[in-house]
Amino acid sequence: MFNIKDHLIVKDNFFSQEIYDNIILDLSGLKFTNRYVTADHENIYNKIYFNINLNHEHFAVKEVSKKLNEEYQLNVLPLENNYYLSSKHTEATPHNDIQDENNINYLNCIIFLKGKELLNSGTGFYDYDKETKEYNLNRHIGFKKNRAIIFDPSIYHASLQFNEECGSRYIMANFFKKKI
Repeated sequence: MFNIKDHLIVKDNFFSQEIYDNIILDLSGLKFTNRYVTADHENIYNKIYFNINLNHEHFAVKEVSKKLNEEYQLNVLPLENNYYLSSKHTEATPHNDIQDENNINYLNCIIFLKGKELLNSGTGFYDYDKETKEYNLNRHIGFKKNRAIIFDPSIYHASLQFNEECGSRYIMANFFKKKI
């Protein structure tokens, strides 16, 4: 089985055109909730994100799972899946998605859905310097509709929507665990 550790996979045209069109149609009828309202802790990260939780039977979740297992042989099960709407903000908020010391969240898959196709509307990946306690940008993936980024959840990452030209963007964020 392929191990995602230390890998970053970028795949354009992740969904078939039919599935992608159905997702865009799905987005148009949804009411997004601000994460700040429902978050256990208050921080800037939650203020700029709105989301819709997707159940494991949602057609888009099933399609992502199928592609990761069949095309990439990743042997994963959905853990949490969401549509996110994020707005322009003033700075990057690097974070990782480790759930606990057992790293139950094995794999992340972000799919860019709708927004301006700009380098600075994409996602940045960071190294954390323990001595200086600073995050250093080392990879930058621009926003392109229907582009997927598959990566290890321990990698620090952030939306880079703080450039003057950036606007809002819709993504699908998927967190997976290993099949046992």
